[in-house]
Amino acid sequence: MNQINQLPVVLGERDILKSITLMPGIKTSGEGNTGFYVRGGGADQNLILLDEATVYNATHLLGFFSTFNSDAIKDVSIYKGGMPAEYGGRLSSVLDVKMNEGNNKKTTVQGGIGLIASRIKVEGPLVKDKGSFMLSARRTYMDLFMKASSDTTINKSTLYFYDINAKVNYRFNDKNAIYLSGYFGKDVLGLQDIFGTNWGNATGTLRFNHIFNNKLFSNTSVVYSKFNYVIEGLDRNDGFKATSKITDLNFKQDFQYYASSDHALKFGLQVTDMILLRVILRQQPVPVSMTNMSNIALVTKWQPTPVTTGR
Repeated sequence: MNQINQLPVVLGERDILKSITLMPGIKTSGEGNTGFYVRGGGADQNLILLDEATVYNATHLLGFFSTFNSDAIKDVSIYKGGMPAEYGGRLSSVLDVKMNEGNNKKTTVQGGIGLIASRIKVEGPLVKDKGSFMLSARRTYMDLFMKASSDTTINKSTLYFYDINAKVNYRFNDKNAIYLSGYFGKDVLGLQDIFGTNWGNATGTLRFNHIFNNKLFSNTSVVYSKFNYVIEGLDRNDGFKATSKITDLNFKQDFQYYASSDHALKFGLQVTDMILLRVILRQQPVPVSMTNMSNIALVTKWQPTPVTTGR
């Protein structure tokens, strides 16, 4: 994130997805678009995670901006090949994004005003040195300028997005800690009383860390992710409304065991329940569900001890 924060910004918005396209082997999917290709793969072959939750559509304003508010992001990792088994596998790449955990020392407020959007972040301690919170929000105000136009086609149209990031954590003692994070974002686009569409993501992650001893510790996570897309024609005589929705709920149990200073074993279990739903106005909902998809991962990491020679 330190390197990304040093890059020049476009329209006052620092964009993580555009920034990673400057890395070798990664190419943008088009000018002004946040999609990316990794070593010849497709844009839909990338797994994008936010605090372990899958983000199905990582764009705002039809691809001009990403869903990630850089003020709320702590770390970004990308795997362009040889993805660890814990991610379940993707054909192209894995982008793992972690949110800030907040400041457990003092309360701070920061923000920014851009040409098309403004943002604010508040963070501080729940209990000093034991727990903290972080809340970040961003919204465009292009729709306010559109309403000031004298052209009825423009002032009766709608175009904006917003997103909210939140995270809290609390450390009970030296061996137990809990984390709760969430993301909520939505785009709205409408053309007078003729056409309208909106889409958005919502994610939530509850994670519990436990240290058994100096060699073994575990992460237990319950992860929720939802993507909703709606398109509708508003004409009175020929109106329609179509909805597409993806909802999944994950349970993950990970363990790490350090056999020695140069040998670590990581293993775990992941179970996913996913529901796909398509709805068309004046027709019955047609759900397509895939349940009890499971993934078992076993990863062993070994790092040889450096050999030093004396003279």
